[in-house]
Amino acid sequence: MRRAAALLALALLAGCGGGGSGDGGSAKIDLKVTLWPSGTNGDSVTWTLRCEPTGGDHPDPAAACAALTAVKDPFGKLKPPPRCSEIPGSSPEVALLEGDFRGRRVRSMFERSSACVAGRWDRIAPVFDTGF
Repeated sequence: MRRAAALLALALLAGCGGGGSGDGGSAKIDLKVTLWPSGTNGDSVTWTLRCEPTGGDHPDPAAACAALTAVKDPFGKLKPPPRCSEIPGSSPEVALLEGDFRGRRVRSMFERSSACVAGRWDRIAPVFDTGF
C-alpha cells in the first residue's frame, strides 16, 4: 500500500512539472517577442522570453527580464511629451509582445515611429535587442 502511494505521489509530481525543466510552464513571465527592425514591411525575428525564472532563446534574457520587471506596467500607455507629433521618430522598428505577464494575458505593439510612442519602447528597450 505504501509503495502504491509513493508511486502515485511521484507520478503526480512528474505530471506537474515540479522539476523546473525550463519549458516556460513555471515562469511568471512567458512572452513571444517579434521584432521588425525595418518596420512591418521588412523581415522579422522572433524570440521567446521567460522571466521569474529567466530563460528562453532571447539574445540577452537577463537584461530583458531586468527591464520588464523594473517597470510597474510595461504594457501600459505613457503620457506623450508635449508637441510629440512634431518630433520625428528615431527609427522604423516595431515589436509585438504576446503571452503571459504575471498571470495576465498580453498582446501589445511597441514602436519608435514618433516621440508620441517611443517612450514605451525606450523604458523596456533591452526586450527589443536590436544588436542581433
